[in-house]
Amino acid sequence: MIKCLIVDDEPIGIKVIDNHLGKVDGFTVVKTFLSAVDAAEYLRTNQVDILFLDINMPQLSGMEMLKILETPPFVVITTAHMEYAFDSFEFNVIDYLIKPIDFTRFMKTVNKIHKLFNAQPPQKVLKNGVGIEKNNEIIFLKVDKKIIKILLADILYIESLKDYVRVFTSQSSYITHMNLNKITEALPSNKFSRVHRSFTIALDKIKAIDGNSIEIADKSIPIGRNYLKDTKEKILTRGIYKPD
Repeated sequence: MIKCLIVDDEPIGIKVIDNHLGKVDGFTVVKTFLSAVDAAEYLRTNQVDILFLDINMPQLSGMEMLKILETPPFVVITTAHMEYAFDSFEFNVIDYLIKPIDFTRFMKTVNKIHKLFNAQPPQKVLKNGVGIEKNNEIIFLKVDKKIIKILLADILYIESLKDYVRVFTSQSSYITHMNLNKITEALPSNKFSRVHRSFTIALDKIKAIDGNSIEIADKSIPIGRNYLKDTKEKILTRGIYKPD
């Protein structure tokens, strides 16, 4: 089921979306809010797949809410105002619905959502549109406005860029809006290891260990002091490293 959150300061706005979703399979409304402030607080500790969001609301507008969310879900804008359409698409916006929203137009949005999640299984979707297939062999990254499929076997290492990470593969590199901790948690721990506050590596791509650094491809990656014991234990279990 694709988990949905509806935010609108008018109860009728919530009711319309809720009724539309009730007519199609595969969707569940987990929560509704009349306040963007309350919705933002809920999203700090809860994950949903799709956010149906009104724009003009008191205290905090829909656009302001999206700007303060660290990792917003995919968004469908529901508003009576057309003028925010261009600005909204800097976020994870799937569609922009103008009120009153009839069911025929709503079904076009549903089709877009289905296409998105057919390529990105909802049960594995993480925050900011990152997911891993059940067989743990493929990761999906949101890069610019595309969902990019990457084989885990192609990943060499991942570098932190503050609020972003760069994923280095054998063919290319990709930047996505996510912190290193989140993407490391999404990866299988028997194949990847955080070795530094700025680096996560693919264990099977290690070419050499030189003191407290690891060589992967043509890159020398430091092993942080806080990660040294865990890293060497993981490498040892793979038969790569033998202590003196």
